[in-house]
Amino acid sequence: ERDMKRTIEATSTQDMPLLLKRSRPNDDDAAGLSDSTGKIDNDTETEKDTSLTCQLCSQPYTDPRMLSCFHCFCRGCLHREVEKQNAQQENRMKGPQLGGGKGPQQSFNCPTCQKSVTIPVGGVRDLPQDLHVGIEVRIAQYQSKITSKSEAVPCDVCIDSTSSGPAVGFCCSCLHFLCQQCCDHHKRARNLYQHDVVALGEAVSRERLSEVKPTCALHSKEFIFYCKVCNCLICYDCTTNDHKDHLQSIALPSVAANSRRDDIRTLLTSAEESASKLAVAINGKITALKAVEDNEETVCQRIEQSFLQLHQALDDRRKTLLADVHSSALSKKTALTLQKEKCEKNLSCCIDVASTVLETYTDCEIISLKQLVSAELRTYNHKAQSWSSSLEPCVCSDIVKVSLQTDKYKSYLSEIGHLIDYCPEKSTWSSTSSSPMEGDPYILTVEAKDSNGQIYPYDDIKLKVVLKPLNDTRSDVLGKISQHRNGKYSISLTPVCSGPHQLSITMNGQHVQNSPSSLRIEEAI
Repeated sequence: ERDMKRTIEATSTQDMPLLLKRSRPNDDDAAGLSDSTGKIDNDTETEKDTSLTCQLCSQPYTDPRMLSCFHCFCRGCLHREVEKQNAQQENRMKGPQLGGGKGPQQSFNCPTCQKSVTIPVGGVRDLPQDLHVGIEVRIAQYQSKITSKSEAVPCDVCIDSTSSGPAVGFCCSCLHFLCQQCCDHHKRARNLYQHDVVALGEAVSRERLSEVKPTCALHSKEFIFYCKVCNCLICYDCTTNDHKDHLQSIALPSVAANSRRDDIRTLLTSAEESASKLAVAINGKITALKAVEDNEETVCQRIEQSFLQLHQALDDRRKTLLADVHSSALSKKTALTLQKEKCEKNLSCCIDVASTVLETYTDCEIISLKQLVSAELRTYNHKAQSWSSSLEPCVCSDIVKVSLQTDKYKSYLSEIGHLIDYCPEKSTWSSTSSSPMEGDPYILTVEAKDSNGQIYPYDDIKLKVVLKPLNDTRSDVLGKISQHRNGKYSISLTPVCSGPHQLSITMNGQHVQNSPSSLRIEEAI
């Protein structure tokens, strides 16, 4: 449960609306408004608190309105943003005017998260007020004026504040700036002496300004009632004007808030249950992501090791072939060298001598040597009959050759390994028989597909087809794979009984599309 909570918190803060991120300002975050427009001076501390700053105008909120995505903006800023987005559309729709009359509903994109937000029929003014932010801005205004030592603040009680002098104190109970006379009166009056009055220039905590309440935008008075008809908070003046016909449907805010709290608690309970389920799913995805990352590294290491082994095997084969070539060449060179030497030995100088005698000797000299030369030549010719094997020319067997079949093995290399990516959810099955019959072969075709919906041609799938009788005690019928080619499986099974059956087709234990499926076997005729 603790891990689940951390998961929810970590996930929810990634795109958290300002409503969830903001916190109440500290004493040091005091800031004030320079005039009655509600805008705080640029050099004030309040602008440092981003929870009180509109993201469109970069100024503290004025009449803040909250969108359905929980992002908050000034009412005027939202009106201008709606008009801007409408102007950018090719077919511009007329939207409701700021605080104006009725118009058709429209939508626009939140400037922060780009979520489509529906604008109420009454326009931007009918968007819910963010009363909490409005109170924080007013508190920041009071804190700024109280702590300011340079700005003269008029008295809120005196009719002629110019004659009574500037305010010197602030009443945290009635939220009025008081001149010296009014401060003295506060101390003396029976119904005012217990009020919390602070001197200007002193720091004041937020807790001392707890009397700041949300006020009506029309009459600037505190909300004290809730109108059930209009589903809105109203002040006393509202009951005499726009809501004078709703007096029977007016309740205290505390009563209306109780029912709202109950509704929110009920919805929150359901939302927390859904969030818990999402947290479990998120944890599962995180675990799966970690497993994929670890598996990716492991598989890559296996591939590297396998190809290193293949490289080593190829290198060993290369060395073996080279050694075989060197050995064969050495053997052939040795044999040829011996034959050459034998032939060289058989060469005799008698041929040269006989040629010289014929060419240069005189008749008398030839007659004198004729018997010797003729005898040597007869002997040489007689020996030459036994040299026939040495006299034959060299053929292919005397030359070193090798058959590498490189192209063939290159094609084998391209088929080494494949990604196991079969996807049972995308794999399909079909049958040409719409009415299978008891005792007759029932032929199915299963197409294995990968995660992209393409045919998965590899044979590392354990396919199992089971036909289970639902109203019969006879055993299940297992399908037999009669053919498998390029990811297509042909399965044959023979039903042993008629009636309703369940056909189950699984790949490595996971069902394919439309499995399990109901199948009725007709009775044999």
